[in-house]
Amino acid sequence: MGDRAPVHITIGGALPREHLEAFAAHAADYDLRTEWDGEPFDPAVLPLGEPLELYGTELNGGQIPEIDAFCAEHGLPFRCWSGGSLGAYLPEIILFDGQGPMRDYTASEDEYVLFPPSWISNFTRLRDLKREIARAEVTIPAFEITGGPSDDCD
Repeated sequence: MGDRAPVHITIGGALPREHLEAFAAHAADYDLRTEWDGEPFDPAVLPLGEPLELYGTELNGGQIPEIDAFCAEHGLPFRCWSGGSLGAYLPEIILFDGQGPMRDYTASEDEYVLFPPSWISNFTRLRDLKREIARAEVTIPAFEITGGPSDDCD
């Protein structure tokens, strides 16, 4: 069965309308909600001018790999925090800026990136450490659906 943990993902960027149904199906597979223990994700009710925030509880390993892969495939930036499971794994944050590889960081249970001392000691200059900290503090843009009937009204 595996250890279960919560997840919180913030997604931004532009998704073509033709892919919204597939995204919604992935969100339903993980029973993702619009807030902790809130209503299930409904693709007909999307945020305007802000990122999409989704929450899950009791997920195997605190992971939503199909959502992560979908976002990467469609160039959607995201920040995904997964809670830990005592004795099994630590909380983590996965970041994707819309291109390139995903980056993962150890995290706290309250969704902060943590830098272990062994990792910090690998930096020879303080400015390099500061740059890496800045890379871990990604601002996710607004989530928007492009194409389809709603774009034709402008």
